Amino acid sequence: MKTRNFHHWIQIILVSLWVGMLPGLAMAQESADEIMKKAHLASYYAGDDGRSTMAMLVYAKGAKKPLQKVFTMVKIDLEEGGNQRFFTYFLKPADIKKTTFLVHKYVDQDDYRRLYLPASDKVVPIAGSRKQDPFMGSDFSYEDVSGRHFTKDNHTLLGEESLTIQEKKAQKTYEVYALESIPKEEEPKIAKIRSWIDKATYTPLKVEFFNHDGKVFKVFEAHNIRDIGGFPTIMRRVMRSPLEGTRTVLLLDPKRTRYNVGVPQAAFTDRSLRNPPMKYLK
Repeated sequence: MKTRNFHHWIQIILVSLWVGMLPGLAMAQESADEIMKKAHLASYYAGDDGRSTMAMLVYAKGAKKPLQKVFTMVKIDLEEGGNQRFFTYFLKPADIKKTTFLVHKYVDQDDYRRLYLPASDKVVPIAGSRKQDPFMGSDFSYEDVSGRHFTKDNHTLLGEESLTIQEKKAQKTYEVYALESIPKEEEPKIAKIRSWIDKATYTPLKVEFFNHDGKVFKVFEAHNIRDIGGFPTIMRRVMRSPLEGTRTVLLLDPKRTRYNVGVPQAAFTDRSLRNPPMKYLK
């Protein structure tokens, strides 16, 4: 009888402990979601709109000199953390000059992507199934350009730690949140994502993309973060593809990076693909 009572009380204690842990587990999940939301806002929603000219340096496997592509991108936020519009106009090299890329980014459906190729005078739709394809021959994907929305994944906070980033001339150490994200719907290329988010600014400093074989197939790093118009801005973005041996460096021009420049929603239409809104691209 005493043994039965003892086991009964042990069960009560264990159940009590488990119930007591539930609020903490819920808070941890909420915390992970909130961190990723803030990271997404910091990365893609600075200002109500924005414009930047960038040089994209694409390094082939074993190459010391990159292929350079220069473009200007403008964006507008239709709602904070929600739907957006992006428009990209290529300036260099000559063979892709005047190529344009339009994105209507949606939270609850596939993004609308259109690529205009002036050499053939064709508008090419980029289907949702191709969102992980290389963007203009780089290590960045089409989805990387406009951003993977944080609601597409289930997030887990792994902990807090220090992260050292090797800049060009020196190392820099940040205090970060480490998170793991699993796609809510199965995807052909991405099985999980690990992110390291700066605790001070919520800027994603490093992101690793894992394939279904458990291997890292892409690694993103943020270098040279500067304040522009009151917004922390990554001036040098590096995307490496370890399995391919390639990498791409994206350099923002600080003199041609601005927020809240007054880009209207009318600039982000199919018509703009062939007739770019040059007023907002200069």
